[in-house]
Amino acid sequence: MTSSQASSFGSTDSKRIGLLVPSSNVVMEVEFYRSLPNGITVHTSHIPRSNQAITPDAMQQTTDNAIGAAASLIQAELDLVVHGHTASSYVGGIQGDIELARKIGDAAGAPGMTAAGAALRCLRSFGARRLWLAAPYPPATTQTAADFMIAHGFEVLSVECLGVDQATKLKKVPLETIYELGVRAAAQGDADALFLSGTGVHTLEVIGALERAIGKPVITANLAALWGALDRIGRADAFSFGESRLIEWQRERAGR
Repeated sequence: MTSSQASSFGSTDSKRIGLLVPSSNVVMEVEFYRSLPNGITVHTSHIPRSNQAITPDAMQQTTDNAIGAAASLIQAELDLVVHGHTASSYVGGIQGDIELARKIGDAAGAPGMTAAGAALRCLRSFGARRLWLAAPYPPATTQTAADFMIAHGFEVLSVECLGVDQATKLKKVPLETIYELGVRAAAQGDADALFLSGTGVHTLEVIGALERAIGKPVITANLAALWGALDRIGRADAFSFGESRLIEWQRERAGR
């Protein structure tokens, strides 16, 4: 075989993103794979959790068990590991979220980031300061999301939720319900963006319709985590997530 023949096979080298999600989350990995460009792969480890209630107290179990899940990926030799569970970051607050990213990174042997941290960076990337916030969680857990955003300097104009109280039910929330939730949140005041929290609900197919309906950027937890991961490994130029216009919103801000 000549060297030219061998080169036609392409390369086996790729950027590897590790993903940590609760065992009930069957959505985030799928939305990543549907959106990732060629040459970047995702490698998932599921975080075991016996308590499937979506309450602030139950979120601590996800945080505690994430370190072991991250450690299981160390031989994958990742470029980045992502904690794909926003609610546990909210409960931990600013410092808890920073520590969580550090701990999973140490365990996986790669830089670590959280979906909640990525959402902050994504919203700031196009200058958002005033938010509509929507989440599938019960009111108490949704309020921790609002508190987290406020602590990071955002103004939250509205808070809407679905009241889903068990993690296993998140994957069953219809897209129409997510759309209606977003429209309801955006009906209050004049924000810079709609933030849809929750990595366990489907959002990929509804972002375009929501952006057209409200005329503002729609940032979901999975969108933000994907953009944040690509940005951290130097491939934000390859970002795509359904019909999201994030790149357009970022360019508009850069051109001001």
